[in-house]
Amino acid sequence: MKATKVMIVRHAEKPGRYGQYTYAGVDPLGAPDKKSLTPVGWQRAGGLASLFSPTYGPLQNSQLAVPDAIYAASPESSAPGDSDDASTPGKDGSDPSKRPYQTVLPLSCKAGIRIIDSRASTDFQKMVTDLLSFDLAKATTCTLLIAWQHQDILPKKKHADSIVSELIKQTGGQAPAQVPAGPWPEERYDLVFVFDRPSGSGPFTAFSQVPQMLLSGDSTDPIH
Repeated sequence: MKATKVMIVRHAEKPGRYGQYTYAGVDPLGAPDKKSLTPVGWQRAGGLASLFSPTYGPLQNSQLAVPDAIYAASPESSAPGDSDDASTPGKDGSDPSKRPYQTVLPLSCKAGIRIIDSRASTDFQKMVTDLLSFDLAKATTCTLLIAWQHQDILPKKKHADSIVSELIKQTGGQAPAQVPAGPWPEERYDLVFVFDRPSGSGPFTAFSQVPQMLLSGDSTDPIH
C-alpha cells in the first residue's frame, strides 16, 4: 500500500525571540549550536513524540495517525544555499540546519520509526517523489510524516513550487478544499497539515489542519 495519509509539520522553534525571552540553538547535549533547535523547540519535539505515538490511549486527534516512516530534510546536505531554515550550507560555509531532523528524532526514538533524510531541503520535489513511491507491503493503510522548513511547505510567493504543490501535482489532482495558498507564517510552529486519500493512489481527496496544542501560546487558528 502506498501513502493513504501524508502529514506535514514545520520543524520546531529556531533561534529567536519567543514571548519575553530570546533563545539560542542547542544540540541534544545542551551545547550552543545555531543550526539546532532552541530549548523551546526541543520541548515541542518531545511533545510531537506523544502527539504521533502516545504511550497510553488514542491519539490526541482522530485525523492524525502513527506514521509508518518519516521524511526529514537532510542535516548533512552539501547542496548550496543560504536560507536561515535551510538544510544546506550557508554562504559562510557553516553546517546545514539540523532542525527538521531533530524535530522528529524523539518520535523516531520512542516509536522506532525510520527517518528518511536522503534529500536536502532544496530537493523537496525529489523527496515528494520518493514519498509517493514508498510502498508498505501487505498493509491496508500507509501513513507518512514530513518535517521540513516552512518556506518550502507552502509557496513563498504565488505560483512558486512547494511541498504542498508537489503533492498535488505529482498525484494528478486539484488542491482539496481549504488548502492554504501560502506562504506559511513565520511565527507558526504549531500545526499539522493532513492530506488523505484512502485508496492509496490517485489524487488526495481531503485536507485538514490539526492544531498541535503542545506548548503555551499554541493556537487553534488555521493558516489561510
